[in-house]
Amino acid sequence: MDKVTKNRLKLIFIAGLFALPVMSAWLVFENPQWLEGGETKNYGELISPAIATKLSNYVINGSEVNMDDLKGRWVLVHLDVDGQCAKSCEKSVHIVHQLNVLLNKDAKRLKRVYLDQSNGPIAPFLSEAPELHVFKWNHENFTALSQQVKQTEDGDMLLMDPLGNIMMRYRQDADPYGIQKDLKLLFKASQIG
Repeated sequence: MDKVTKNRLKLIFIAGLFALPVMSAWLVFENPQWLEGGETKNYGELISPAIATKLSNYVINGSEVNMDDLKGRWVLVHLDVDGQCAKSCEKSVHIVHQLNVLLNKDAKRLKRVYLDQSNGPIAPFLSEAPELHVFKWNHENFTALSQQVKQTEDGDMLLMDPLGNIMMRYRQDADPYGIQKDLKLLFKASQIG
């Protein structure tokens, strides 16, 4: 092998050393399932892309309802679709209230909303729940929401970011510690709300 060929091979080898990390990073970025099963850290179901909306769109007379307290805050919206809040619903509302205790100093960053579809007055356990905003909504409001967030069920909880984007869903029987873990990660990463 002559000297020119050796020098060319050295140059190709050095260029390959610099290109290898870039190509590896691109391959892993394109195939995230290669990393430990491709699972994410979040407990809830991530809604991707996030859905830009306003909570007032899903409330009866939403334009007339005062929601200033919710602006710029993380909002956990509990959905009552059938108008019948059974024991499981009461338990879910209670567990989500305990979430405020778990969040400790960050509890002020999260607001809780209950969308009530019942025809009668607000149930006593809802009106007595501390720091729970209860708004009435109807089937048309639910239809509008379910067109945006697919496979929405009774008792689901939707997390809205401080900009009003629906970005995560939890089922009615969600573990409050899992929700707390998600919120702690979001609060740490977020500079707003």
